[in-house]
Amino acid sequence: MSELKDIFGKRKHPNIYSDEIIPTESEIRDIVTQAYPLVTSFRKAFAYEIHVLGPNKERSNELWKICEGHKQKIDDDNYGDNAIQIKSMGMLHINTAPWILIATPRVTEPNGFHKDVTGKSHWEFADYDFMNKNNRESGALEIGMLAKMIMGFALQRGWDSGYCVCFPKTKEKWRDYPFLKFYPTLIQTIGKATKYEYQCKDEKELKLNTAPPLETIFKFYDSIKDDPFKGTSIEGKD
Repeated sequence: MSELKDIFGKRKHPNIYSDEIIPTESEIRDIVTQAYPLVTSFRKAFAYEIHVLGPNKERSNELWKICEGHKQKIDDDNYGDNAIQIKSMGMLHINTAPWILIATPRVTEPNGFHKDVTGKSHWEFADYDFMNKNNRESGALEIGMLAKMIMGFALQRGWDSGYCVCFPKTKEKWRDYPFLKFYPTLIQTIGKATKYEYQCKDEKELKLNTAPPLETIFKFYDSIKDDPFKGTSIEGKD
């Protein structure tokens, strides 16, 4: 337990990655190789794939512009001329990321057990439309578990990692990336941060940038009468 706290306690949302200190492909392969066996998947489908994009400044910048443009459009559509026209601190890590992992759904057939042993049971994962429209929620859960494992092994090695889910949710917007058969579910970056998002905030802003109290998120029923977490709050590093 203390080891997990030590590892994930190092997590801070990256803002700028170093362009000199960069994980090697061998290190990234080792990270994902260790992470993959530690997660599970419904029916062993693993109905997703992770597209691992290596160091390419121009491509990272283009991916960042897609995400930033999507965020700005949402603000413009909601606030018009009053929308804030600044770069989002939370997405800047993509712009300098040496390694970018794009997770998408994956159409797949069942393994031998589910195909030949379990009998007649509908297998949705071979249907593109189902995977694109109906499996996004459960797929995101499985991808999130793997992404957290990947982050843990990256942190253990002294690297940093960040996530992004703010991007266009239509395949047409990703036409310049033909290897993506679906629009993304998650974008994850890995590198060595030279600046973190919390360092973009002054002391007053940091004090205001708190997470909800624990009891607001975790609701205990029946097992206890008194709330042991009353008054607890968490200051975040995002």
